[in-house]
Amino acid sequence: MKKRISLYVRSVLTFLRIVITKIFNIKGFHSAFIQDFSITTKISVTERGKILLKKHIHTKRNVILCAEGGTLEIGEECFFNNGCMAVAKERITIGNRVAFGPNVLIYDHDHDISSAESIHDSGYKTSPVVIGDDVWIGANTVILRGTVIGRDCVVGAGSVLKGVYPAGSVIVQKRTENIDEKGRVSG
Repeated sequence: MKKRISLYVRSVLTFLRIVITKIFNIKGFHSAFIQDFSITTKISVTERGKILLKKHIHTKRNVILCAEGGTLEIGEECFFNNGCMAVAKERITIGNRVAFGPNVLIYDHDHDISSAESIHDSGYKTSPVVIGDDVWIGANTVILRGTVIGRDCVVGAGSVLKGVYPAGSVIVQKRTENIDEKGRVSG
């Protein structure tokens, strides 16, 4: 019974959040009304950005979806675990049924430190990020600008991705372990 009441309350709050976000961002925010957002999910549209959300998106606590002048498009039935963040200055496209483990970060931009004296004056380099349908991305993964992940990929936890990964790939980055003189793993 408590779960059912919680679901109804979350549904009403999500609906109200979508309506309020739409009112303040008439041109920059489009969403199906059938969503399941945690009450701590933050949606931000600035500098003529656009967020396009298809239906049945589920977020856990402290998820941030942000369009800072770019376009963030999320497909149907996507799941964002605790602490995920997507920030679009150009374009981030996420396919249908993509599942994100906790603390996954997606950025379509980097600081352009080659052209400025200070990091605060650097500006940005941008390249689109594309994540295909039915992708699973493990906890604490960072997806950087210019990355394309094909459909049906699995990304191991703790990965840092930049580049093109073909459909059906299992992406696990090599980890090194420190082994002491007695053969014990440390670190």
